[in-house]
Amino acid sequence: MNKRVLYITYHFPPSKKVGAVRAKGFAKYMPAFNWKVTVLSPVLPGNPDSQFHIVETHPPYQKILPYILDSKLRRRMRNIPSCMPAIHKRIYSFFRGMIDIPDSRIGWLPFAVCAGKKIIEKEKPYAIVSNFGPATCHIIASYLKKSYPEIFWLADFRDPWTQFRNPSLRTSFEKSLESKTLRHADALSIVSEYLADALRRDYPDKRVYVIPNGFDPDEMTTENNPETPMFVITHTGSLHPKFRTPEILFKALQNLIKLKKIRKEHIRVMFYGHNQLWVLKQACQYNLKDIVSYEGTRNREEILEIQRNSQILLLIWRSGKGEEGTLTGKIFEYLAAGRSIISIGENAGEVERLLQKTNAGVHCRTVSEIQDLLYREYQQWLADGRVKYEGVRQEIMKYSHIEMARKFSQAIENG
Repeated sequence: MNKRVLYITYHFPPSKKVGAVRAKGFAKYMPAFNWKVTVLSPVLPGNPDSQFHIVETHPPYQKILPYILDSKLRRRMRNIPSCMPAIHKRIYSFFRGMIDIPDSRIGWLPFAVCAGKKIIEKEKPYAIVSNFGPATCHIIASYLKKSYPEIFWLADFRDPWTQFRNPSLRTSFEKSLESKTLRHADALSIVSEYLADALRRDYPDKRVYVIPNGFDPDEMTTENNPETPMFVITHTGSLHPKFRTPEILFKALQNLIKLKKIRKEHIRVMFYGHNQLWVLKQACQYNLKDIVSYEGTRNREEILEIQRNSQILLLIWRSGKGEEGTLTGKIFEYLAAGRSIISIGENAGEVERLLQKTNAGVHCRTVSEIQDLLYREYQQWLADGRVKYEGVRQEIMKYSHIEMARKFSQAIENG
């Protein structure tokens, strides 16, 4: 077997998008299982790590404005020896991208297919793995598979494509497009058993592998939870004022403070992410403005350090169709941080099961459950200056990128 694999991804470091984390883990650790990885991507937002073999291509026309406005990106794009398809295909790319179905990256299709064919002719890879989303990556892989049917194609999903969409004309169109695209795949993979069952129902003739997201073991903390002068609860990542909100946490804290079970001067709740000033207004409704702060965004290295210097890491679950089957990438960062996790929301599903297996935290559905847990953790902090972390390392390491790569390797080799 020629253990070469072509990995098609729209996001890769130094991109900060969440899809880049899984992509980097794949490229970094597949060589541990003797796979040589070539990454196919559009022009990246900065210089990639030299340890990776990356072929960058022209980006879709609809996404080219940042490259025009940024002098560094303009220079990077000029220096990329990317494959340029025939002029009629570039014209098609421009107008196809304007339709925005299945996503706004569809204009990348002819550039990626052209470059993909050159890679295949030169390197003769055994397998193609495409990273969803965007869905465009799977469409590119399907074109390459049709041209080179002997190559094994694994279509990898971080999220489902259409399985949990509300009925609409667009959904009907995309379901048909998904079916036509995945018809050519040799196997499918997705991040949880719940989501895998949904794929199996739609594609009973396909082998479906469960390959969870994970964390880079090189980023895993080896230090004990430090003593801190404040009882710090930290949330990093996205929130939404309607669908993902800390309101029940605020209710629990308000009750604990009223009952004098927690002293305001001891506690801080800190939020990091984009556009979250509304959290402060919500905190004011519960008389918590003195203890809640919004700290804006930070780079990844800073966020990892912030997580390690917290006593509690907060995970806020979005309720909705199919959400209980999702294992958000944030939880794996939290596992690597080695700090106690409180997950809140209605139907945690896979997250709750992961927390139970790893003993890394607790999922709470109600205000009273959050109150009881916070009170216990706070009392422990008062006594010891820290919250004891009881995560089971053996179970946690099952979610490392090394194990993720092992599962990818097995899926490709098993066919």
